Amino acid sequence: MNAGKVLVVDDDASVRKSLNRLIRAAGYDVETLDGAVAYLERAVQPPPACLVLDVRMPGMSGLDLLKCVAGTPRGLPIVFISGHGDEDLRAQAIDAGAVEVLYKPLDETTLLAAIDQALTLSKANL
Repeated sequence: MNAGKVLVVDDDASVRKSLNRLIRAAGYDVETLDGAVAYLERAVQPPPACLVLDVRMPGMSGLDLLKCVAGTPRGLPIVFISGHGDEDLRAQAIDAGAVEVLYKPLDETTLLAAIDQALTLSKANL
């Protein structure tokens, strides 16, 4: 069993459901949330934990959320996912501190490796 909590934040219910299944099957504790506001309203998640965060969501985008929580107790390592292969956005996210930016359809092995890397970073920050 892998240690750590993975918070999936995506406005698409089918994406949340499939990522929940995949990440849980890999042995992680998973919680899904339907947007940035839902994440900001929940209790702070103690490390080790990470976010799998959709870049484009209504209201506050994933990048806006990253900027909002950076340097706060909510500032967990982030793996961004996006349906749009936008290299400028990818560069912005990496520059802002994202662990990885992955494009849908997601490669399961690559996603799980990025989650493992994010949780390792979270553990290092304990």
